Amino acid sequence: MYEDRTRYLDEKPDNSTSIYQHETLLRPINPPKIKVLSLFSGCGGLDLGFVGGFEFRKKEYKKNNFEIVFSNDFDSAATLVYKENKKYFKHNIIEKDISLIEDSEISDFDFLIGGFPCQPFSNAGLRKGVEDEKGNLFSDAIRIFTSAIKKGKKPIGFLFENVRGIMSSRMPDGTTVPDEIVKRMEELGYSSNYKLVKASDYGVPSNRYRLIIVGFRKDLGYFDYDLLNTVVSENNIPNAKNSPYELLLGSILSDIPKNAKQRDEYWKYSPSGQHMVDCIGSCLDGAEALNKFKRKVPLHDISETITQGKSWKNMSYDDFSPRFRKIWDNPKKYRAPNFYRRFALGEINGTITASAQPENCGITHPFLNRRYTIREIARIQSFPDSFSFPYSTVANAYKVIGNAVPPVLGWVIAQSIEKFLLKNKND
Repeated sequence: MYEDRTRYLDEKPDNSTSIYQHETLLRPINPPKIKVLSLFSGCGGLDLGFVGGFEFRKKEYKKNNFEIVFSNDFDSAATLVYKENKKYFKHNIIEKDISLIEDSEISDFDFLIGGFPCQPFSNAGLRKGVEDEKGNLFSDAIRIFTSAIKKGKKPIGFLFENVRGIMSSRMPDGTTVPDEIVKRMEELGYSSNYKLVKASDYGVPSNRYRLIIVGFRKDLGYFDYDLLNTVVSENNIPNAKNSPYELLLGSILSDIPKNAKQRDEYWKYSPSGQHMVDCIGSCLDGAEALNKFKRKVPLHDISETITQGKSWKNMSYDDFSPRFRKIWDNPKKYRAPNFYRRFALGEINGTITASAQPENCGITHPFLNRRYTIREIARIQSFPDSFSFPYSTVANAYKVIGNAVPPVLGWVIAQSIEKFLLKNKND
């Protein structure tokens, strides 16, 4: 159905023009797509969330009103995956160092999204922060954003995403990195705020914490983060607060289709790592309990031990290497680490890191003495079973999945941004 009408959100009090130019034309009643510029796109987790149109564990996440018009990443392992998944991405990703991207190469856009490299701020990394050359890459994103403004094409807003470690990383003058970003974007005319979110509260089967920084043109005001909860509620998305069962590890592992891509591919441990896993032993509940998850048996009827995971602390001291004995003997000095975490079927898994090393994350299967398969960690990150992860080395597959923004979290954020813009349109 078509009608002749003027595009909405005309001129604002500060004389900035909306994303939709003031003109009358014959067009569909449905609003035009919001054009998205994606930087530090990785393998496409956040991009997939924004475009929508995917299924995760038989639940549909409908298409959103966003269109990716430009995406970029420097990592060839990530772009290899992005290019493979043309079912979801209709455009090509540009593999290039962001600092070398000329302003003239950037397509016109309405909204910017990006999760700049998190390793400088991550607890799993060296935590060099802005002292690491990668720790200042957010400045390149702001440069590109500023260039669009100077061209007279003022975007409606942006979304930056990173690990929670960024909250304690500081600029040379002592300002935290998130506050520095907010300050710079406020100076450009954008009302900006941030919030630490836990992915499992928004439909992701992982207790993964991420900092979200959102900003809109000042005439639109500050983003309301309560909208994320509204989206979860309205779409009956399983979540850790109200309906955690579908997010439990046992549920996630119980129904992987036999024909799912990379269902049986996994990265083998080194001999020393395998020794540790073997010595720790399996969680108390195994294949029989997993079958009960497939039948949706209530948690309290499965087993009394279904939530009891394991770690290196379950090993015999005699089986420790000299290095681990040293750490065990002085836990305060080493901050009592919980190496080789093995989550039980009745728990929500922790963060899967890019390194996928058992010392840094819970990457070991609850009762099989191996890493999770590629498909299993993809599910923990909420990727559809049809999403492929081609690789030159198997470690690269784990890296790009661990670096990704969970698509379901991205979808919830995108939906909440749509709600925010619609509310502003109607006010």
